[in-house]
Amino acid sequence: MRWTVCLITILLTGCQGLSLLERPTGNSLVPIMPLWERYQQCLASTNPEELVVVIEQFERTTLTVAEPPSWMRALGNHVMNQPPRIAVDPKALGAACTLRAAELLVKAERLAEAQVLYRQVLVRYSNPDWIYYVDRAKEALVRISGSLPTVLAFRTDRAAPH
Repeated sequence: MRWTVCLITILLTGCQGLSLLERPTGNSLVPIMPLWERYQQCLASTNPEELVVVIEQFERTTLTVAEPPSWMRALGNHVMNQPPRIAVDPKALGAACTLRAAELLVKAERLAEAQVLYRQVLVRYSNPDWIYYVDRAKEALVRISGSLPTVLAFRTDRAAPH
């Protein structure tokens, strides 16, 4: 009778019922509100130096994947880690903030620094999940590449024909 009760309990609670003791700790959870506040700061700020600090904070944020309980790992290779399920993606916020900072630098006519930030987006967010941000950075690089000053070199060689 006890085995029957145990099996019915397992069937009614599902896999989550067996892993009650294996909940994520507070340290493994990403605090969402500070990320969102930094992003709001990024949208409101007009100081590129301040935005660079905010971008660095986004880059230091790491997401931990949810690992299945140890008893479930014994079921085989088809048991996989679950992606983080949060409402805000720190990488997407960081990419958007980097693009905003670069746009502010373009408006301030600091094109070389803006190019560095746009290239940073191309390198750091090359994953297909963030292709939107990469495409925006590519478009901006094309736009400002024509705006960079051209360096002309004049030859002063007198032997050259005139």
